[in-house]
Amino acid sequence: MIIPDKKMKRKNILTALAIIAFMIFLFFFTLYNTGVFDRAL
Repeated sequence: MIIPDKKMKRKNILTALAIIAFMIFLFFFTLYNTGVFDRAL
């Protein structure tokens, strides 16, 4: 029972990292579309 628990925990961490990375991507994509980066750069 220990091995499946480790696999599940690793899968949960990977899923959480993927969701966070996707949220950061959407955040920067929205900023880029609103033109914040154009003014900053």
